[in-house]
Amino acid sequence: MEESDVLISLIEILKIHQKVIDYDKFKDPEDYTPAIRSLATLELMFEYLIKESNTIFENAAVIVYTIVAKHPFFNGNKRTGYEAMNFIIEDGGYGFTSTDEEMIEFIIRVATTENEMSIEEIKEWIIRHTEKIL
Repeated sequence: MEESDVLISLIEILKIHQKVIDYDKFKDPEDYTPAIRSLATLELMFEYLIKESNTIFENAAVIVYTIVAKHPFFNGNKRTGYEAMNFIIEDGGYGFTSTDEEMIEFIIRVATTENEMSIEEIKEWIIRHTEKIL
């Protein structure tokens, strides 16, 4: 597997989250919480887990696991985690081959099995459900 020359920044994650929240606010202005619950969780992810020496798939797995399972935001963790993972995958020249239903099931599994689905298992799922875009 190739090393990742695609990295995402904390600022980009926060922008993705803001777009998710803006959509929520538009959809249901009375039912959204636009705040960060744990900035430390995101900072630790970037300090220790996201690395240039990782593959695209390793960084995508770390991002989706950290955001979806660890809930650094009060709202929108699953959608933000999905969008950030997709950002890494697409910028790396890959695309998902999974159906919408498979992706939803995957994201829910990551969200509800915090310590049961490892980052390695998440990475393997991502590899199995992506292909290089020509």
